[in-house]
Amino acid sequence: MKKRIYHKTWDFLKHILQKPSFYLFAFLIIFSIDRHHRWEYDKDPYPGPFYDDVEQYYSFLPDIFIKGSDTAKVNFETNKRTIGLALMYSPAFIVGQTIAHQKGEKEDGYSEPYQWSFRWENIIICIFGIWFCRKSLLFFFSDTVASITLGSIFFGTNLFTYTYSFAGMPHSYLFFLYSVFIFCTLNWILKNKSSCLIIAFFIGGLIVLTRPTDIIVFLFPLLFNVNSFKSLTNRIKLFFSKPLIAFFAILLFCIPILFQMIIWKRYMGEFIYYSYTYERFFFNDPQIINFLFSFRKGWLVYTPIMSFSLIGIIIAYKKLKSFFPFLLVFFCLNVYVLSCWWDWYYGGSFGCRALIQSYAFMIFPFAVFVKSVWELNCSKNIVKYIARLLLITILYLFIELNLFQAWQYKYQIIHWNGMNKEAYMYIFLQEHLTKEEIAHLHTLYTPPEFEKLINGDRD
Repeated sequence: MKKRIYHKTWDFLKHILQKPSFYLFAFLIIFSIDRHHRWEYDKDPYPGPFYDDVEQYYSFLPDIFIKGSDTAKVNFETNKRTIGLALMYSPAFIVGQTIAHQKGEKEDGYSEPYQWSFRWENIIICIFGIWFCRKSLLFFFSDTVASITLGSIFFGTNLFTYTYSFAGMPHSYLFFLYSVFIFCTLNWILKNKSSCLIIAFFIGGLIVLTRPTDIIVFLFPLLFNVNSFKSLTNRIKLFFSKPLIAFFAILLFCIPILFQMIIWKRYMGEFIYYSYTYERFFFNDPQIINFLFSFRKGWLVYTPIMSFSLIGIIIAYKKLKSFFPFLLVFFCLNVYVLSCWWDWYYGGSFGCRALIQSYAFMIFPFAVFVKSVWELNCSKNIVKYIARLLLITILYLFIELNLFQAWQYKYQIIHWNGMNKEAYMYIFLQEHLTKEEIAHLHTLYTPPEFEKLINGDRD
């Protein structure tokens, strides 16, 4: 019996150790434990993770559970954020509260135990997002291709920055929710697991509660593996083929949103309340070129590695047909909607943060590109190995560029909203600047004029 257990354990370990993803996640965990604090935003004085947007998202928790109903009422009346992220933060809040109580530290929702648990929840939830992305990729790609893709996406994009530098911003949380939503949807469609449909719709409700425009994630269950009007109607029929399952899916989707509507009704007097007041979309003036290519926040300027995802969408027309219609519609619609927001670069950020959660979808065309190179159809092995070496080299250089620019952003060499072509070229790959060079750099920044932006002058 002991021998059998030993052999089974050894076979399992050998199986795991042969998987490239084992080394990816081992590295992620070790890196997170050893290096996460080195990437925290260099703000002086450092207020912890609870400032600006995050403070607004988070404040519901200490106001309700610590400060009391009067403070909570004022918060609900004045805070433009929805409660989706506060729900996601609640495990970290509970852990922080428990540690603060045990250690005799301030139980105010903001002291060091809360900060510690908050940062770690952000990191852990992103790693779980990567894990679910891997499980989804394995439906279509090898573990090697999946590992290269996920390592490149995590370390080569601003997902890295919003995991380690800015705990609590919505993007890592939404990335996790997207990845679970995708995995459950694939299980529903490919494996006919009805329970996964219910989970996917509940996750979709949390996504919409957190960021309403992200309702476009529901294009995925609608358009995945759909290439004709007939297959589209069949997908709709599949959804309603089990009425009880469809009912519970819709119900669970509505529950998080109904919760927010009840809060609005109680404190604002309306079930539907637009809390962003004067902030709006300009749907007749999409800033698509700026959104993608500007030196202020352009997606492909600060996250150039994602150009491989765009190439992958084209390749997917031939090599991943089940994804192509969805990817094309989703990417175009997502960029259009996001670029129509009055503040098309989304305030202070490293690169285009509004697209980070959509990387959970963009990993698929990225993986198509990686597979096309890694599994090159060529009779000569030397050509295959050269192609693989070139691929790894280019990906490594893009990752290095991303990490270096993340470091520049941490020390405010890359400005939070004032970058332009002159400033970008002046600091490109510059690690050390003299006082005189820093002073000159500050003259190059051109912060936007918010009054013009809000009134529609968005160039």
